[in-house]
Amino acid sequence: MPAAGASPDAAAHRRGGLRPIEQGDWNMAYLFPEEIAEARAATGLVILPIAPIEWHGPHLAMGCDNLLAHAFARELARQLRCPYYPPLFIGTEREREPGLLRSIGFKGDEFIEGMDFPGNSVGSGYYREEVFAAVVRDTLNILFERMGFSRVLIVNGHGAENQKEVLTRLCSEYNADMKRGKRVIWVYPGFPAALLGTGIGHADASEASLLSASFPECVDVSRLPGAGKLKNTRFGVVDGKTFDGSPTRHHTVRDKDDPRKHTDADLGKQYLARAVKEALRQVKRSLLPK
Repeated sequence: MPAAGASPDAAAHRRGGLRPIEQGDWNMAYLFPEEIAEARAATGLVILPIAPIEWHGPHLAMGCDNLLAHAFARELARQLRCPYYPPLFIGTEREREPGLLRSIGFKGDEFIEGMDFPGNSVGSGYYREEVFAAVVRDTLNILFERMGFSRVLIVNGHGAENQKEVLTRLCSEYNADMKRGKRVIWVYPGFPAALLGTGIGHADASEASLLSASFPECVDVSRLPGAGKLKNTRFGVVDGKTFDGSPTRHHTVRDKDDPRKHTDADLGKQYLARAVKEALRQVKRSLLPK
């Protein structure tokens, strides 16, 4: 998508080869104003990827959630031919409930926010809930009021209950005037609906497979012990059934969810492709009706 009025020999003077948009990457940071304005006129849509820096075991990069949101937004933007805002590394969390703490393997009376377990070597980048809400609201105002987009798709890479509640509340707020149709919705990146109907783990084989599909350099399962069960409390790796209240006897990761044994980039690509198709249908139905 060449910029309007661009010099015909501009590419000949460009250093470094193809621009990101010429490779299918519609990151707004790399677009010229005319390119953003042309895309805005075509669909009115912009994509906003959001997720925090967060502990994902010793084997996954701490940007895992946002990297997944970034990859998902990039692919959606490519297919929809719309810009996506540079990913916001922001998210929120609350203290874990006693029942869930016991399921993971703690006593139940600890104060633990999100995945910041006591044995972790580095803490996560959780913002206070009210700060998170304010930043997302201000960003939406920027996209709607300053930049002039009419529709926003939020790609939310973080599954904390309070984060989902904030985003749902903000969507309701911006969609209150339904005469104009929906203005903003949010979706998860990478996990198709069939998986979202069951427990989703944290830093387990499924999440490692998804990250390996898009950012393989950010996955290194050799950083986990070579043998033995992975204890939830020690490594911060938790399978979906444990989150749903059905832990193993010794509070370890189930074999089928062990990232050392079942990280599969090809499977991650299948998940991503299915989830993109589902998100595209939702966008066309909810945000871009004919």
